[in-house]
Amino acid sequence: MPRTSRPMQVHPIILREVEVTGITDITPNMRRLTVAGDQLSAGVVDGLHRPEFRSEGFDDHVKLVIPPPGNAPIDIGEQEQFRFNWNREALKLTRDYTVRSVDEDTNSFTFDVVRHESGLASDWAFGVAIGDCLKFAGPKTCAGLSEGIDFHLLVADETALPAVGRWLDEAPAGTRGHIIVEVPTADDIQEIPTAAEVEVDWLIRGETLPGESGLMYEAVKNVSLPAGRTFAWCAGETLTIAPIRRYLRRDLGLPKEDVEVVGYWRKVGAKTNPPSAATTDRPGTTGDSTVAVANPTGNAVGTPGTADDSVGEESVQAPEGTLGVLHEVHEMSELLPPIITRVAVTFGINDLIAGGVTTAEALAAEIGIEIEGARVVLTAMCGLGLLQREGADYRNTPTGAVLTGEGSADGLALDDPALLDLFSIVDLLDVLKGGYAARTSRASAMEAPSWRTLRAADANLDAAHRSRTLDHLQYVLDIILDLEPIANATSVALTGDADAEVAAALTRKAPESGRTIHTPGASCLSGEEAWPAVDSTLVLAGLTGRGRSEARALLAHIFQSSRTLVLVEPFTDEAEDDDHQSEELVATFAATGHASWTSDEVRGCLTELGAAVEVVELGWGFGRFRRAVIARGV
Repeated sequence: MPRTSRPMQVHPIILREVEVTGITDITPNMRRLTVAGDQLSAGVVDGLHRPEFRSEGFDDHVKLVIPPPGNAPIDIGEQEQFRFNWNREALKLTRDYTVRSVDEDTNSFTFDVVRHESGLASDWAFGVAIGDCLKFAGPKTCAGLSEGIDFHLLVADETALPAVGRWLDEAPAGTRGHIIVEVPTADDIQEIPTAAEVEVDWLIRGETLPGESGLMYEAVKNVSLPAGRTFAWCAGETLTIAPIRRYLRRDLGLPKEDVEVVGYWRKVGAKTNPPSAATTDRPGTTGDSTVAVANPTGNAVGTPGTADDSVGEESVQAPEGTLGVLHEVHEMSELLPPIITRVAVTFGINDLIAGGVTTAEALAAEIGIEIEGARVVLTAMCGLGLLQREGADYRNTPTGAVLTGEGSADGLALDDPALLDLFSIVDLLDVLKGGYAARTSRASAMEAPSWRTLRAADANLDAAHRSRTLDHLQYVLDIILDLEPIANATSVALTGDADAEVAAALTRKAPESGRTIHTPGASCLSGEEAWPAVDSTLVLAGLTGRGRSEARALLAHIFQSSRTLVLVEPFTDEAEDDDHQSEELVATFAATGHASWTSDEVRGCLTELGAAVEVVELGWGFGRFRRAVIARGV
């Protein structure tokens, strides 16, 4: 999920069990279930602390474990300190739902389910009885309303109506906005009282199949946003809302942190019904009408499961295992998939096609490139299974539809200087032969003797890398700031990619603490000036791109003036076993001329300085920032 301007709280993922205590049909196609139970309260389970259930954001979601027919016993997984280790088979029985409301007095919450012909969650919800048990996990995050917003735009189909309903219920008096909701029939319109000053447009889809309507897109284009800052939130079928995101971000120019466009479900093949209310296609889950698709940034999509045609007759007669290995190597050596997917996302080709721009001529004109080049890219996208052509028109395939997601756009687009910088991975051979100086930066026109010097000279590049770090820190930042050396410090120094933003977060967490916060400048980092004397220094991605001797000198300089030192880096401890960490390692080396760090390396440096060192896991134990190294003076 891209970074948002909404204040976010991150919670440990806890599996709980509740009982169905209420069933109400809100409209002909929407059922509301109430669940309650003692496990919503704080407690201790198997020696681990279980915090109380909390849901404070209008679009918070929980992962329900839908009981199988006959309530057959299933192995759901194992509870760990910060996360639940799911059994992969059990994940097939999970669905994500928005928390519609919370009642602390009765220790209960509600969620809404859309009626449709068939589906795991829908079948269960419309056959459930009072007293039936249900297990769930979450919410893992809660995001409140952004501060400083003058106007709110919310757009949803019926699957996201529960989130809109909760927003209307809880929006403070005086909140201004415009609400657009698409529902199947007029009978599905809900009367939702609100203290907010909003206009609500109900769009009736009628005979149009779910996931094929353009009503929301057209309605958004007809909204006149007032002066001031607008926050836009949109959720529904992935392809239907893709052009809305492009319109809000590129045409209206809303900043990415003030735009959330979330695919709650994906229409695939002959299945025409949407999933139950607020079912999402977040990683690890699928809705009732969604399918899992291969990651299009890796192996080629649609490649036959046979060896390359160039393999001779003798190889064709080889054992099946050998053919599999040859095919795997062939796929690993493909150049086209990572290039074409990034070009497609950068131009927004899949978004444009979802919005009705479907011919090569129209796409070339919209993107601003020559028709010949457009045809080359479109043909390659068809070859990879990202598009299919019907006459002169191109259509998104289910695989190509993945590239319309918000996360894909922000994680692959090469118009982001940080991502273009990391795309220097293609220059690896030059860097290996000649170091950083052997390549010219793809993301900057400036020249500099080192990557850190280049970033200091190029404000756009520096801001892009800081933004990327913050995108990945959002799920662990609160946890980092709650670490004992930081939380109990009366004076803190911050350095690395996110010093100003982290200073603001520290102040928000404890505005009355009287804590002194320092953000040392370049002269302190270079050693020309003394590091401020503080209780603790927090380094966030501050070693990335520094040579080993330079980094050791910096750590020694900082540690002289800090009672404790906390370092959080994109460590690549498992790079030999994890291809994502391997990519981090190689891309960092190609872009900066220096390899990324392991936590053991940092531990060793600090131990040599005489520190007592420990390595702690952060949050759920995955992501770029999953460990912190803490050093204390002996």
